[in-house]
Amino acid sequence: MCLEGDIGENDTSNVGMKGPIFALTFISALGSGLVAGIFFAFSTFIMRALGSVSSTSGIAAMQSINVIVLNRWFLAVFFGTAACCLVLVVAAFLHWQRPGAPYLLLAGSLYLTGTILVTIAFNVPLNDSLATVDPATADATSTWTNYLKTWTLWNHVRTVAALAATVLFIVALCRASSSPDVTRSNMSSPTTLAALANGPEDWPQIFERHLNAGDLDAVMTLHEPAAHFVTESGETLIGHDAIRKVLRGLMAAKTHFQNRVVRAVTIGEIAQLYTDFEGTRQDDPGNTVPIHTKAIEVLRRQPDGNWKLIMGDPNGRE
Repeated sequence: MCLEGDIGENDTSNVGMKGPIFALTFISALGSGLVAGIFFAFSTFIMRALGSVSSTSGIAAMQSINVIVLNRWFLAVFFGTAACCLVLVVAAFLHWQRPGAPYLLLAGSLYLTGTILVTIAFNVPLNDSLATVDPATADATSTWTNYLKTWTLWNHVRTVAALAATVLFIVALCRASSSPDVTRSNMSSPTTLAALANGPEDWPQIFERHLNAGDLDAVMTLHEPAAHFVTESGETLIGHDAIRKVLRGLMAAKTHFQNRVVRAVTIGEIAQLYTDFEGTRQDDPGNTVPIHTKAIEVLRRQPDGNWKLIMGDPNGRE
């Protein structure tokens, strides 16, 4: 089963959250956290304090706040975070299977809709209306009372949205950080967590490491449940149970491999590797026998971003 000619050159979309995306996520977490803190202050004590004074004083103070708040520092944080969120939402759609992508999409959408859109649609019109009010007029008190109630209600929405976005951005960062490029695995202990392949070219090395350590369970985590394996005689084995028996036999023969990826061809979710394996095993009398195979492996990217074998032919290039 050869994909050569059907697929293109190596693709780097398997890389986890790194570089600009990681930086934008970190900046967005800080920005949405700052904005949430500002709105939280207004919801919990600033508006209550303004409501406790006369309407004349309250209106004058709020009019002043609405002018002073339009400074470069606040606007840079408020709209700069929105710009980062927009980029992250697009990136999440384009690379949905990367670790943390769903959290990026939800976080960015929450900030853009619950913070930016709510501000533009509700809080800003209220501010513009208040700016035209003369605090000394007779109807200023009723206008101020309605403003306090409505503006604060929508500010609660903005606070919750920005805070939730902050939490989701942090979760996305944690998901990306915990995604196993090569998950820590103590090879002296077969019961430790299995390392998984975060890139197609990682797969043979991790397979070699687990097999040489005698960790059969860890080796099987590198295979899809319905993986196909072609034996030396040409028989095709399907599924974990059948493949496990072959690999158990290799381990019983004290097989040790070293690998070299000759070529990797990737398109989208499928990758094909051309890998040379060299090593030794013991035959029935206990003699050490050299091994040299030229394998073909077909891998598929999983929803969590890792790669698993769907078809392996250890002698496919003999």
